[in-house]
Amino acid sequence: MSELNLDYGPGARHESHDLAEERCWALLGASGLGRVGFVSEGRVRVFPVNYIVLHGALYFRTSRDGVVASSLPQQGAALQTDSASPALQSGWSVLVSGAAEAVEDREELTVLFGHMTDEPWAGGIRDLFVRIVPESVSGRQVYLAH
Repeated sequence: MSELNLDYGPGARHESHDLAEERCWALLGASGLGRVGFVSEGRVRVFPVNYIVLHGALYFRTSRDGVVASSLPQQGAALQTDSASPALQSGWSVLVSGAAEAVEDREELTVLFGHMTDEPWAGGIRDLFVRIVPESVSGRQVYLAH
């Protein structure tokens, strides 16, 4: 079996650009898997989460007795998702920053359980929905220019 060799050499030129907010939202909506970051006990913590985008906010499920839940509400939360192709030396990343809070409203929870059909990858009971209300949405793409 031959190994794929895409050595673009020292003359390879990469380009990058900021993504428009509309494109960032499209990528967020298409992904569903990201990393949530927040501060807990003076440390930055980052965990992988399955999430959904609904009504201009991001939602994910976590355990009621975990690190995320004990840190809520959180003013400086972030959710990041990305995609990369090392063979093509290209990729993109989207970052949402804002306030995170537990969802307690029963009607909203019913809607969320109806929309979030995938079970969280993390084990155990994950019945606490967390909402991140974006204060900023940004993204960047990098690719090999031909």
